[in-house]
Amino acid sequence: MLFVVATIAPIFLIIVAGFCLRRTKLFPPQAWPPVERLTYYVLFPSLLFVSLATAKIDDLPIVTLGIGVAGTPALMALLLIFRPALKLDGPGFTSLTQGAIRFNTYIGIPLVIAFYGPDTIALGAVFIAFMVPFVNVVSVWVLAKYGSGNASTLGAAKEMTRNPLIIACAAGIVVNVSGLGLAVPVATFFELLGRAAPAVGLLCVGAGLDLAAARAGRLWVGLSALLKLIAMPLIALGFAQALGLTGAAAYVLVIFHALPTAPSAYILARQMGGDARLMAGILTTQTALAIVTLPIWISLLGN
Repeated sequence: MLFVVATIAPIFLIIVAGFCLRRTKLFPPQAWPPVERLTYYVLFPSLLFVSLATAKIDDLPIVTLGIGVAGTPALMALLLIFRPALKLDGPGFTSLTQGAIRFNTYIGIPLVIAFYGPDTIALGAVFIAFMVPFVNVVSVWVLAKYGSGNASTLGAAKEMTRNPLIIACAAGIVVNVSGLGLAVPVATFFELLGRAAPAVGLLCVGAGLDLAAARAGRLWVGLSALLKLIAMPLIALGFAQALGLTGAAAYVLVIFHALPTAPSAYILARQMGGDARLMAGILTTQTALAIVTLPIWISLLGN
């Protein structure tokens, strides 16, 4: 456990650094949106693209990992069944749902690299390629149905097809399967950009934390943390065992499901009539609690 904590500590220290930097005159709040866009549209897509383009895809359990990815959040549809029993309005319910199923790529990628090596980036990219479209479809549908805005499901779906992470994963797979490969200068170009992604992404996570929002709506914030940080990885572990996944593939499946929710959930809530303040509280609380829960999951999984 001490080794796990020592390994994971730098990741969360970068998040703390981002939180502190946002509150300085050198990096005021208005400085962060451009950095987030750079990370989302350039740095992380570069990392995912080059990882999949150069990976040995034949060695990846793509089908079984895909089943585990889609099956786990599908079980969270139980939230819809129990919604009438929850004394929570529609916009609040959308934030609870997003908090239960979305995952923070910015934390996940550096985490699996730290514990299981750079080769696991390709597995993480496969997870993202399956999971991002799935959680976006669910999130958009819930927001369109229960949110307070006049959201267009079709319009949001079209926007999802322009998601840079999905495009990067698809492009990497195409290059890999085609056998064309990447010229050394091109591969190096994307690798250099990708190296910046984990650290810059973690700084952005810290900059987006909102402690005041975390203190509001404590019941729902706590329920979301229970679902995301405990229930989801438990379900993922069950799927991994049922599908016969072992080694790094099983670790990636469980750890990515154990991640706190994604900053994009706040943006989507704000744009589509969700409870943005509750979403900010959920994001902040889950990120803080993950400092404790992720080392526990990693210790239980071993390496």
